[in-house]
Amino acid sequence: MVHRVPDSPEPGPATDGAATVTRYLDAVLRRASVPMETEPFEPDWQDRPRSHKVYRGAPGFPLPERVPQPPLELGEVLLDRRPGRRPDGEAVFTLPLLAGMLRHSYGWLSRRLQIDPNPGRRGQAAYSNAEWARGSAAGGGLYPCELYWVCGRGGGPLPGVYHYEQPTHSLRRVATAPLSSQVRAASGLGADTAEQFLLVTTRWWQNAFKYGEFSYHCVTMDLGCLLRTWQTWAAACGIELRPLLCHDEPRLDHLLGLDPGTESVLAVVPLPWRRPADDVPEEGAHDGPGLRPAPPRPPAVTADVAERSSTVRRFPAAEAAHLAAVHDLRPLPAPGTLAEAARVTPARTGPGTRGTSGTPGRPDSLAATVPLPEPAPLSGGVAAALTDRRSSFGRFCAHRPLGTEELSALLSAAAAGRRLGTGQAPLTRAAVFVQHVAGVPAGPYLHDPAAHALVPLPGPAPHPFLQRAYTLTNYNLEQAAVALFVLARPHAVIAAAGPRGYRLLNAEAGAVAQAVYLAAAALGTGCGAALGFDYEAVHTALAPAVGTGTWPLLLLMAGHERPGRARFDAPVTPRSPSPRTEGTDL
Repeated sequence: MVHRVPDSPEPGPATDGAATVTRYLDAVLRRASVPMETEPFEPDWQDRPRSHKVYRGAPGFPLPERVPQPPLELGEVLLDRRPGRRPDGEAVFTLPLLAGMLRHSYGWLSRRLQIDPNPGRRGQAAYSNAEWARGSAAGGGLYPCELYWVCGRGGGPLPGVYHYEQPTHSLRRVATAPLSSQVRAASGLGADTAEQFLLVTTRWWQNAFKYGEFSYHCVTMDLGCLLRTWQTWAAACGIELRPLLCHDEPRLDHLLGLDPGTESVLAVVPLPWRRPADDVPEEGAHDGPGLRPAPPRPPAVTADVAERSSTVRRFPAAEAAHLAAVHDLRPLPAPGTLAEAARVTPARTGPGTRGTSGTPGRPDSLAATVPLPEPAPLSGGVAAALTDRRSSFGRFCAHRPLGTEELSALLSAAAAGRRLGTGQAPLTRAAVFVQHVAGVPAGPYLHDPAAHALVPLPGPAPHPFLQRAYTLTNYNLEQAAVALFVLARPHAVIAAAGPRGYRLLNAEAGAVAQAVYLAAAALGTGCGAALGFDYEAVHTALAPAVGTGTWPLLLLMAGHERPGRARFDAPVTPRSPSPRTEGTDL
């Protein structure tokens, strides 16, 4: 029997959701010196949850294993540099394309075992400690997102709701009711927009069992990694995906039979699909633009879920921040208002500058900047980059400097990765601590995407500052060629956008991380992402140059790795459901 600690109180009408989220943000930013939990917390690895959700007894079918590969190269879509050629045919999803995107984003791609200097990974040489590799990055490799396909008319299978089962690369039908019209209404879409949707939920316990109160910060970035993967895959097929992060969350949670305190719908992704021959949307007469109160209906998904953990804890601060966003149905502010709140403007002083009276967000003089060359080509396909993506941990090696073309490609990917297509201008910028890059002096810089240049910043030398600011032991940051901090003005964005502003920022940071990971995989360089650093120390070092309201959200490291590393990487062909495993507790 699963024991749950008492639920956190649901915020009422008088609750100031923005203040709740700001308190949580402040706790995250000072976690290097003040623990986020009120009581000592240690993960119980013997009682950890599964890495995926299991619906008992839900019928299912395997997805196609032979799927068409996206025809456009990674660099064309990752850097937003589309040539004149396009894939043949109409750019819409099919079931095989959907299967390929799901498998290469969240499906199990290979079984990996690698030996590295990470002291936290004991028994690395034992095959029982090998890991299942996936295409999208996730905090701690925990993969807390769950994927649902709301299949409407013309999708191929019978209309209903299908849950993606990651280990078997199959779909489980968890609801038989047609729900496309209800998803459209909950997302503020009209009747002529879409019949097929992907819903992304997050099961908090799949991450919180390890990270506790910090889990909400992690999983909202994992969401952005996943959405950027889907957008990259779809773009390589000539399809544009526009994820929606502002929707009637309680209504969608109710449809899926979810308790928002334990699992919730964080994103809705309409899928361009070939319309049915009669072109009459399901229940189209009841659709209309704009969010509306949900009519009282029973949950559509009632299938039984198997929980592995005997004790499921709920963490009050993380849950309060999440529920504040769940129950805030106000629309986002105008894009200009949000962009102004998020603007990070370097304070230029010293030789070659003329103060800060020029265009907001742009340096007044580029005389002291370091221009970047054209990015190194990111050749190869999207599927190959997703398959090769991995974290470097302690394998960085400074004996071979990073080339300026390679740095240019990584930073171009980071800048392009900020655009999640959610209707607002980019909310983040990148500060780069250069250490071992050919032709670029070591030191801190601000990346200026418009000028494609590095703007020197006053600040500490990268070494030993970076290693002292890093709170874990799995990376030697002095050996990394560059350390990239994703910067934002989180307090201003939350004040402008409300509780959902925190999610928007973190999703964008996660999207940047995934874009950099894919660029590094195409370049054959190492890459790693980390949240275990002293936010206050980095803020103090950069605040004189970028403003006191600007904070780091995420650390990305890149550089060449030691040659001849010991590793085992076996590609996996997902097995299909069989009578021996059908409906069992996998």
